[in-house]
Amino acid sequence: MNSAGRPAIFLDRDGTLNVERSFVRSPAELELLPNVKEALARLDAAGFALVVVTNQSGVARGLYDEAQLARIHAVLHERLHRLPLAYLHCPHLPEAPGGYGGPCRCRKPAAGLLHEANELLGVRFEGSAVIGDSARDLLMAQGLPLTKVLVRSGKPVAAERQRLQAAGIAPDHEAEDLAAAVDWLLAGRARR
Repeated sequence: MNSAGRPAIFLDRDGTLNVERSFVRSPAELELLPNVKEALARLDAAGFALVVVTNQSGVARGLYDEAQLARIHAVLHERLHRLPLAYLHCPHLPEAPGGYGGPCRCRKPAAGLLHEANELLGVRFEGSAVIGDSARDLLMAQGLPLTKVLVRSGKPVAAERQRLQAAGIAPDHEAEDLAAAVDWLLAGRARR
């Protein structure tokens, strides 16, 4: 595990950066949430590496392929002023037939995407945070020294709170959206 790199903000995609839909199948379906670009710019200016970590079972379901997903992320990257350092995704679905089925280490709530970022990008966990709209986003940080922030801008938050409570995990903070999460994170950093 890399401990010398810079801290990161691990961001869920759907419901955190862009409007939650059942599946975003093309760049035309991407709709950024309000104030996301500004929030990412503030994190970047504070020295964080920004890494998108997202489950994309639409690949396993045959709704889009890896090339289409790469196009979606390329358009998102441009809309976000090319700030995220990387877009890491899990294309798997345990019950899917073929090459994308079966167990994997990268599907959230497993921590595989976080470890991949640590290994490939040289980011560190200490001083880092995960921000997402679902329980599985925060559960992937279980056992790691990451601040966990739940945002209310995507999935119905009451159900996500129940899932976290059932797993014995509490967010370090709950925020209305990414901009509010960034306000809280940066205020906490300033107090140290």
